[in-house]
Amino acid sequence: MSHFTETRLWQTTKPYESNQSNLAGSSNVPSSQDESIQTLRHQLKTLNAWPEAGDTFLELLDQVRGYGATLVPTDFDWLAQVADSAYKGEDIGLHYPSIFQKLLTFPELRQKFLQTLHLRSIEV
Repeated sequence: MSHFTETRLWQTTKPYESNQSNLAGSSNVPSSQDESIQTLRHQLKTLNAWPEAGDTFLELLDQVRGYGATLVPTDFDWLAQVADSAYKGEDIGLHYPSIFQKLLTFPELRQKFLQTLHLRSIEV
């Protein structure tokens, strides 16, 4: 079992209230988040960089959303390096477990990462 799917600590962590939580009542937010998560999954599977436990984490995502993950500005600084690793076919969940969890949790980080992947594909 991957360490980012370990559930024993979830109950002891305080949930992070993202600005996105205020939008939870909007019917467009969950579908657009699900769509961008599926886009991320497809892109990483194509690059052979989707974590082995990635699908398990997706199944648990609704339960863990907001627990133990806080988005900080420096997370965006990692995106180019994570994109490079993805293009090398490296398991980004193994090499960058915190960033992987945040990619699935925070739509703004996920969108920026998908843009970084797209720009990286143009360079190749």
